[in-house]
Amino acid sequence: MEKTAQMTIPEVHSFEQIVARAKEKSATKPARAVLVDTSNAEMVTAFEKAAGEKLIEPVSIADAEDANKAATVALQMAVGGEVDLIVKGGFPHIEFLRQMLDRTVPFVGRGKLVSHIGVIDTKQYGKLLFVTDAGLTVQPDLKQKLALIQNAAGFAAKIGVEMPRVALLAAVEVIYPQMPVTTDAAILAKMSERKQIKGCLVDGPLSFDVAIDMAAAHSKGITSSEVAGQADILVAPTIETAHGIYTAMSLYGKSEVGGVILGGKVPVALASRSDSVSNKYRSIALAVLAS
Repeated sequence: MEKTAQMTIPEVHSFEQIVARAKEKSATKPARAVLVDTSNAEMVTAFEKAAGEKLIEPVSIADAEDANKAATVALQMAVGGEVDLIVKGGFPHIEFLRQMLDRTVPFVGRGKLVSHIGVIDTKQYGKLLFVTDAGLTVQPDLKQKLALIQNAAGFAAKIGVEMPRVALLAAVEVIYPQMPVTTDAAILAKMSERKQIKGCLVDGPLSFDVAIDMAAAHSKGITSSEVAGQADILVAPTIETAHGIYTAMSLYGKSEVGGVILGGKVPVALASRSDSVSNKYRSIALAVLAS
């Protein structure tokens, strides 16, 4: 890892590198992929681009008059080992999640938490930001936050971000019993300090600015944290917070973004309807690396 005056920069710190690593992984054997629903033209274009560049091998396009049936077919293919990843097209997000979590199709193992991880490449920050959970877990409790950390840290390692720094977001940096999000963060930070959480460094509660800006952290007296000012992963207290960060950075921060669902039989490339073809393509690249 390379050190700057402000933060430690991982070896992989841009989407350009992510796409390169995904292509390298698929060079000998492209990931087998199924596209669910062709009604979203941008995702179809991204899927075709990924196939044309040998990033993926299209196995099937699950398209039917009954979109729910198409999603079920794709999920069954994943359970049967016929595909390495799923690409969600125009099929409504909520309906797809309902199908994915339906116990009649064992896509998710018992006791496992599936989570959405958004990856943001904003040049102002200098490295990638992973944000969770902007797509599934509405208001994670302590146990779910631990699973979110583990999913995101494991994924970051696959991409090439070793020992990622995890910030547990809150409105403040102090612990208030009347604000459960701060006590959850303190418990998880202590667990990390005692090596009960492996493969990452965890700290919190931290506000958004303190998590990603060293000057903001120092201005609030936080000078000894291994996470503050240089977080790799942001664990949000609610789905609204995570989704707001992801969408704002994409639409108004002009960042390159991509999203993937992890924790099921295979990863799912999941992009926002408002995402560009390029960002949808980046979601596919993320799913390839996660497969």
